[in-house]
Amino acid sequence: MKYFMVTAKCGHVGKNNYYKGTLFFKANNGKEAARLARECPRVKHDQKDAILSVTEINSIIFEAGRELNHKIHYYTCETVQEQRMYMAEIADNIFVEDWVSEEPKKYAKKHSLRNAYNMDPAYESYKNRKYVDYYAA
Repeated sequence: MKYFMVTAKCGHVGKNNYYKGTLFFKANNGKEAARLARECPRVKHDQKDAILSVTEINSIIFEAGRELNHKIHYYTCETVQEQRMYMAEIADNIFVEDWVSEEPKKYAKKHSLRNAYNMDPAYESYKNRKYVDYYAA
């Protein structure tokens, strides 16, 4: 078995944010270590780019990293209230997602069917009709 250090995007730190967490695994290869990291709690499971890097390390760094992770309360807390107490501890490693735009979108809502009709020039004649015969061909 080899030792791996996996850097992954972890969640539960606010909307459109992620915590850059480092996890340590024993695995046969880097692909297996990445799979194990994706299955861990707090790692963003729904994102394809959740695994940022996989690095092979030696046993000394592995043991030191595991001990350090046990001291970080982010990995051990069980409630949101408990996590909020220790947010200052992980604040340096919280980043905004790359895909989030800085400016809010002008039209955030999807166009409804009514708005789609309003954009269609043929709708002008349709909306002036009082009654609609749905069974007409």
